[in-house]
Amino acid sequence: MSQKPALSASGLKVKLGRVQILHDVNLRVNPGQVYGLLGRNGAGKTTSLRCALGFLPFEAGKVEVFGTPADQLHRVPKQLGIALDPPGMDDTLTVRQNLELAQIRGGIHTGRGVDEALELVGLTHRSDNAGDRLSHGQSRRAAVARALLGSPALLLLDEPLSGLDPEGVEVLLKLFRHLADNEDVTVVLSSHHLREVQHICDQVGLIDQGQTILEGEVDPLLKEAGDGLRIDCGKPEIAQSILRRSAGIRECTSQGEGRFKVWLDAGFNLPALLENLVQAGAEVSEFSRDRATLVDVFHQAIQRKSA
Repeated sequence: MSQKPALSASGLKVKLGRVQILHDVNLRVNPGQVYGLLGRNGAGKTTSLRCALGFLPFEAGKVEVFGTPADQLHRVPKQLGIALDPPGMDDTLTVRQNLELAQIRGGIHTGRGVDEALELVGLTHRSDNAGDRLSHGQSRRAAVARALLGSPALLLLDEPLSGLDPEGVEVLLKLFRHLADNEDVTVVLSSHHLREVQHICDQVGLIDQGQTILEGEVDPLLKEAGDGLRIDCGKPEIAQSILRRSAGIRECTSQGEGRFKVWLDAGFNLPALLENLVQAGAEVSEFSRDRATLVDVFHQAIQRKSA
């Protein structure tokens, strides 16, 4: 029997008043994955997560957590850890008191305690600071620490990297990957920072304008996107002529001043292209491979949607 997904949504539609927020969101998160729910600000990521938690009604579709409908989460036998946007810290309490209150409200008596949770997110030194003394990024980290209390099997994190400095981003990304690899925790994180999360996600769902436009494992998606190529030359008219005639080039964009960004099919013969450019007198000064990123995957998906 196939394992039930930790989180799934199919045909999800949400309307707030007369405004259609979600049109068709579909996702499947397998247990033990780090899953990136990615897209631009306002794409529908937060709304999708709130529907999964039963916080928002939806007019059509289906959402389940470990096989349990979203409106019956009290029946889920596994603990969930939640960090939403905004973090929702009580500014009149210290960070430690916020987490201790969460333990009481959640009936959490075993598993990870306050001290361990704060240490994992690098916030031990701020434990006695009141909520209003934290920076935006520190509030995010505190919210993640609160979600880690006990023994959550599924973490639902809404924009956990927003406002963090580079060190904070690195701490949390390493933590999420560690939790999935070593504790079999399923991590679902929404983000518009596609480059940052690329290296820790097993799978991603790309949302744009309230609709899932692509879902899949990261490595195959990057391979399908194809590598890029940066070319800088003194005779751009010659280079452009050759690039237009070369088979296996998906897209060629002139960036001005003799610079080109080129997207290639898999297995493209780079040495042959360079030889053609040199022999034609294009005066090539840069010819460097540019590996595809999730940003490229997202832009290509947007182009296909608009075509």
